[in-house]
Amino acid sequence: PRTTPPCQKDAMPEEEEDTGPTIFEAAADEEITETHWEYHCRKNRNEGKGDAVYNNLAYVPVCNCMPVCRAGCRNPSWMWTKKTAGR
Repeated sequence: PRTTPPCQKDAMPEEEEDTGPTIFEAAADEEITETHWEYHCRKNRNEGKGDAVYNNLAYVPVCNCMPVCRAGCRNPSWMWTKKTAGR
């Protein structure tokens, strides 16, 4: 006899889903070019020492077509985000 009702979530084992890369991992190979004017303006402020945003945040590429983009993003967006050990 079954003791757990079949409608309960615990009754069925969960399979781990392959989620693929994050929005940051998909675009990680991109480099900052000379056309990223905001980055270069912030970097060159204060006699080349950078402004508060440049010194305290990371300017990172972000894949804007996730979750479809899997093998490297061809047209990433860029954003300022909190610096972490991985970025």
